[in-house]
Amino acid sequence: MSASTNSPAAVRPEAAAIVHDNDAPVGILLLHGITGSPAAWRPIADHLIADGSAVRVPLLPGHGTRWPDLNRTGWDDWCTAARAELDALRAQHPVVLVAGLSMGGALALELATTTTGVDGLVLVNPSLRVDSPLRAVLPALSRVVPSIAAIGNDIARPGEDEVAYPRTPLRAVASMYAGQRRLRHRLWRIIAPTVLCVSGTDHVVGPWSARFLRARLLGELRTVALRRSHHVATLDHDADIILEEIRRLRDGLLPVRPQSTGAAPGGEAR
Repeated sequence: MSASTNSPAAVRPEAAAIVHDNDAPVGILLLHGITGSPAAWRPIADHLIADGSAVRVPLLPGHGTRWPDLNRTGWDDWCTAARAELDALRAQHPVVLVAGLSMGGALALELATTTTGVDGLVLVNPSLRVDSPLRAVLPALSRVVPSIAAIGNDIARPGEDEVAYPRTPLRAVASMYAGQRRLRHRLWRIIAPTVLCVSGTDHVVGPWSARFLRARLLGELRTVALRRSHHVATLDHDADIILEEIRRLRDGLLPVRPQSTGAAPGGEAR
């Protein structure tokens, strides 16, 4: 096998990370799903940037190139990358909101269980388990079968593209499955206010994840129905609802400025 076959390929331009830093009080981190890319969040990110928000949409390790590259990475790599982006936002902004799609939703929850740096969560069809009858044999199967059919672009709206891989790498999925299992035991730690956005028709993540999340989260949780959308709802008919939910939570997290006491600069009441 040649060296070029073993090395990661160049990132596709349409899958590139999105970074917009400024001095806004709230930083927003958006996380894509497995085999996907920041393209899944680009229209929403563009609207948030136009609002004046600081936004980061990282390209997670192993994504945005070719599907064999994803089999060289795993849950710990994706968590480390997401945490680095969170730390970068925390260094510049007093408040950070994290939103995630599918596996990105699981990574957002992982961040909220391991750090106090997450002030709010918006989860779009978060994946807390692999919804396939093959999940029990994934570790063994992934050693002999490199990939299966693609799971990307489950979108009802015509003409949209999350720039996902044409195959689903099984070693990466097995790693995600192990990470999801560990995460499910730590959900009770999350105290950040959370918005759960659930599509009416999802061919990738079944209803089990949303039910489990509602049963285990102890903090404030609000569920929003995305009735016209499939799994990649951030590019679908209800993307405007997700955008408004992020804006609503962002504005609710804005630092409260102290009200004037009516005292003159010398300390005497006017």
